[in-house]
Amino acid sequence: MSEELHVDPDLCEGHALCVDLAPGVFHLDDDEVARAPVHPSESQWDKVRAAVDACPRQAITISSPGTKGL
Repeated sequence: MSEELHVDPDLCEGHALCVDLAPGVFHLDDDEVARAPVHPSESQWDKVRAAVDACPRQAITISSPGTKGL
């Protein structure tokens, strides 16, 4: 998949809905900010999309390479 996952640390408030919806992808760091790999595995994308839709701050985005967070 050519899409990339991004979490904006300035928007994330640590609600952790992403962690609940995609526990193998997202985790909270020591500052309670969500972190995730830029390229989740192919099997994780359905859960990633659910997390994007659920984020109350719209801090999670999916983009094509080179378009970061559009």
